[in-house]
Amino acid sequence: MKIAIKFFQTLVIAVAISVTLLSIPGMAAPAAAQECNGPAVLPRSHGMVSRINVKDFNKSMDYYQNTLKLKCNPTFFTPPYWAEFYQPDSPEASIGINPSQPFESKNVPTLIVPDLAEACGAIKTSITESEYADKGVCLAFFTDLSGNTLAYRQEKWSGEEPEKQCKKIISNQCAPLNQ
Repeated sequence: MKIAIKFFQTLVIAVAISVTLLSIPGMAAPAAAQECNGPAVLPRSHGMVSRINVKDFNKSMDYYQNTLKLKCNPTFFTPPYWAEFYQPDSPEASIGINPSQPFESKNVPTLIVPDLAEACGAIKTSITESEYADKGVCLAFFTDLSGNTLAYRQEKWSGEEPEKQCKKIISNQCAPLNQ
């Protein structure tokens, strides 16, 4: 009987503490923080995504959706690692947020191309990294003449699985020369 009373006392205390903490502003994530309710923008063959690092994914989600009034694209939404936002009248241009811990301020302009293998041909000597980033997105990062980081991105595919196609392109046309 004493054990049951002790258990219920502990349970009541735990619930009281939880309710108290959740009622303090800033202790709970904003309601829209992990929601991505914008209309889906399907894979594009042209356009631009500007990737920016953020300190806090949830606060940034709220800022881009509610303060800037951008639409979150559920096609390219992988919380808590990536979210992409666009203006409804310009879905070919978007901002992608990427949490960085420890935080490092960084912006990587990314050009969406219809054929990543072809695009890599022109920049072969300046490719620094290539990867399959999930959701059908294949990336090749490179530096321009001034040392700025940019990337090419392919997100529209035909035929076999995007991940397999991406890995073939990475190994054959978009591999950094130092590998």
